[in-house]
Formats: sequence, C-alpha cells, structure tokens
Amino acid sequence: MSEVSVAVLEPCLREQAASAQAALNRGRTELALELCVAVLSAQPGCLAVRRLERAARLKHFATRRDTVSQLVTAVSSAPLLLDANVQLREDPRAALLTAERLLRRDPQNLAALCLLGQAATALGWKETAIFAHETASDLAPERPDLWLSLGVAYLAAGRAKDAISAAEEALRLHPADGEAQTVLRNATVSLGIAQGRWDRGRDQLGRLDDRTKTAG
Repeated sequence: MSEVSVAVLEPCLREQAASAQAALNRGRTELALELCVAVLSAQPGCLAVRRLERAARLKHFATRRDTVSQLVTAVSSAPLLLDANVQLREDPRAALLTAERLLRRDPQNLAALCLLGQAATALGWKETAIFAHETASDLAPERPDLWLSLGVAYLAAGRAKDAISAAEEALRLHPADGEAQTVLRNATVSLGIAQGRWDRGRDQLGRLDDRTKTAG
C-alpha cells in the first residue's frame, strides 16, 4: 500500500473525506473524526485525510486537555511505545497503528509523532514521514534530535534545500552532532548536483568541514 491523494480514493471513501471536511467546518469535530478514522482504516496512506484528522483532533482536544489527563496518557502510552520498537523492525504497519492509537489519545504526543514518522519511512511513505517529523519539530523546536529526523525525512524525499535548513537548525542547537553534519553534507552535495553547480557544492562542503573542526 502506498501514499494516495483524495482524488484517487474509491468514491465512497472520497465522499467520506468530503463529509469529514464539511463536518469540521460546521464544528462537528466528533463526526469529522469518525469519518477520518474510517477513511484512514481503509487507506492509511492518504495524507490529506491524516492532516484533516489532526486538525479535527486538535480542535476536539482544545477544551478537554488538562494536566491530570496528560499524566495518565503518558503512563498508559509507555508499554505501547516499548512494543513499537519491535514493531518497527518486524511490522511497520502495526507500528503505524500504534502511533495512530496514541495520537488519538493525545495529538501532542511527541513520541507517537516520531513513531508515526519512523513507521511511514519504513513503509516508503515519504510525505507522511515529513508531516510527522514537521509536526514534532513544531511542537518542540528546542530539540535537535527532532530537527535531525526532519532533515533525514526531507533528504529521503529529495527536498535537499529543506534538509539543509533542518540540519542547520539541529547544528545550531547541538553544533557537535555528527549525524546532523552528515545530513547537511549529503544534502549540500545533492542540492549542488541538482542545480548543476558541483563546484559551488564542493566549496560549501569545504566550509562545512572547517565548521566541523571548529565545533569539535
């Protein structure tokens, strides 16, 4: 199963997606969520509906979230997250379902967002992986590991310029991060090749090497 757009969904699913958007526009978040879940159960690779579900979920949780529920959610999520590491290796589709389950409990769950991104990567869903890692880095912009994951996702999708920006942000927060330096180097080479300016890319790599030595 691959990523799909709403336009290529089966007619019944396409109608449900349209109804979910209409329900959200009318403030009927519970109906919108029900319809989104139904579509994603049949076509989990539909990123547009996944985005719609998140918008509805955030709106639904806006007036229901409190400190106690956050603590309860964190405790109850821990066993699922432990199992997810095994799922990622053996059954990424199951890991995706775990991430969805956790995010439906708490859409701000950073660990679940990272799991969603990792599962999407394992499934070859590059844009879904970017969505998950972008969302996570937006929620916690002070964490260099989230920017690094986003940079890796961008690079895998061929978005070298975005990968450079994400890697640079990771390095701003953690200058000695060797993985971020590697992503930056690879993205710089990729961008240089894409633009037909290898010499420029080589010069940028030279500056990066100087920066790495300074950071070390």
